[in-house]
Amino acid sequence: MKILLISDIHGNIESLKEIINNENFDHVYFIGDAVDYGPRPAEVIDKLKEIGADSVLGNHDNAVLYNIDCMCGEDTHWISVYFRENFTKKLLSKKHIDVLQNFKTNISTEIEGFGKTLITHGSPSSPLYGYLYPWLEDEKIISMLKRTMRLNETKSTKLEYNLYIVGHTHFQFMKKINNSLLINPGSAGEPRDGDNRAAYALINTENGSVELKRIKYDINKVIKDLEDLMIPEPYMSHLKYMFVNGKILKRNG
Repeated sequence: MKILLISDIHGNIESLKEIINNENFDHVYFIGDAVDYGPRPAEVIDKLKEIGADSVLGNHDNAVLYNIDCMCGEDTHWISVYFRENFTKKLLSKKHIDVLQNFKTNISTEIEGFGKTLITHGSPSSPLYGYLYPWLEDEKIISMLKRTMRLNETKSTKLEYNLYIVGHTHFQFMKKINNSLLINPGSAGEPRDGDNRAAYALINTENGSVELKRIKYDINKVIKDLEDLMIPEPYMSHLKYMFVNGKILKRNG
């Protein structure tokens, strides 16, 4: 079986279609954030439903659903709040909200050849908001991979799952932590690691492999769709920079 891992599409239907049209897969796990920043959130949600993706809730999806703060990083928070209130919410219908409501907080499953697996957007300790970066010290990562932090467990390095799949950071990586494997497929719709190609991952249960993959897509079409929304400055310039350059433009940059 080939399992496609996609995360953080953020309204970018062009990148999602490119991945789907160029990969053979049997099942899809979506690791959250279908909306915000990108111009086509409704189409993204429709496509995820069409391909039968098992989906977890991202912090931006949650913000749209419950009209609360997304609690994202300060460099993009101001864009997120403006875009969500003025565009994302207006671009979604009730049927799209209904689909988002069926997204899970996390998915606990068994993947053949990989064992017990937990899929969540941020981290097991903070499913919506935890940032698991690859450069964090192992001790910090281990603490974030624990769903409970009882005092008698804080010093233990034993992990509950064999495989952890997360998103949220927009940084693609795969890292061995003790006897567990941690995978972040990166952002399919809005990478922030300096590579503007759509990021995703493919698990092959037949040979036990995991591939971290990138693919080019029509960024110019995304920019055109953003321009058609008549987004004012400075929001438009920052959004365009993120999609074109695959990284964040600092607000005072």
